[in-house]
Amino acid sequence: MPSRTYDLLLAMFREFRENGKDVTLDEERLGAEAVGDLYQDVPGITDEVHPFGRLLSPAEPRDDLVILFIHGGGFRIGTAKNGRQAGVHLAASTGARVLLPDYRLAPEHPYPAALDDCEAAYLDALDRWPEARIVVGGESAGANLAAALLLRRRDAADTRAAAGFLYCGVFDLRLENYARGSWQANADTDLIIKPSSGPIMSADYLAGRPPTDGYASPALADLTGLPPLFIQASGAELLLDDSLALAVQAARAGVEVELEVWPHMQHVWHLATGFLPEATEAVDRTVAFIQRVAEGRVVDGVALSGGPASFEEVM
Repeated sequence: MPSRTYDLLLAMFREFRENGKDVTLDEERLGAEAVGDLYQDVPGITDEVHPFGRLLSPAEPRDDLVILFIHGGGFRIGTAKNGRQAGVHLAASTGARVLLPDYRLAPEHPYPAALDDCEAAYLDALDRWPEARIVVGGESAGANLAAALLLRRRDAADTRAAAGFLYCGVFDLRLENYARGSWQANADTDLIIKPSSGPIMSADYLAGRPPTDGYASPALADLTGLPPLFIQASGAELLLDDSLALAVQAARAGVEVELEVWPHMQHVWHLATGFLPEATEAVDRTVAFIQRVAEGRVVDGVALSGGPASFEEVM
């Protein structure tokens, strides 16, 4: 049963959907800016401008781990400020620095501009904190960019990409994806995204490039060799099938993958961390995943490399 806070938010979203008017891209961007500015500082966490976006730092940050968390917005809206509410919880709970990159937006800057910018932020983190491994996360379109970035780093033989966490991602940009499955079945329960948004997003982001490119549609890529993945999606959102497809593709490729499908929730409910109980719980589960990764308690992890090497040792 959802929390009372969730019921309040749902009523607000429903009223906005029923009474809202069509807005321009510029108006959408201004709205996203306004939402990002609702962030309130958390004691013990410094929020500062960074050359690649914003940086959230605990008072005594650990040196072995950095989290790169990429904002969503359909590749067309949003800024690094939009990730601060979840990002500050990640920083406070893990003790790690959280880098929130800004990236160039479509349609002015189509693929692969956003991915290039996120990779530049990642490479800067490698240089700034040479002892750290990087956990890459993202929400919505940011989850697409996070998965694509992990693919790029795999192809570059990078061993410092530790894991990925992906919230409510869009992972298949083919037009036919928007005409079937959860993109149609959940049209009445997803109050954040409209089915008509999918084709617009693909057209603006891809600008004529093929949606079958694995860096553009990670669910269509060979995911072999990726680090552990933690995926969360809502059973009520349009993008449910995107997360299911990516999880299946990862599992078939031999990737350690954890998938959570939450009933009722709205798209990227995580952004209400600290206010919505379900959002805080979802990010807490992400923290537990990150801590297991940092401690090596994952498949092929250093914490699992001990134990007897033969039956003779235990018999």
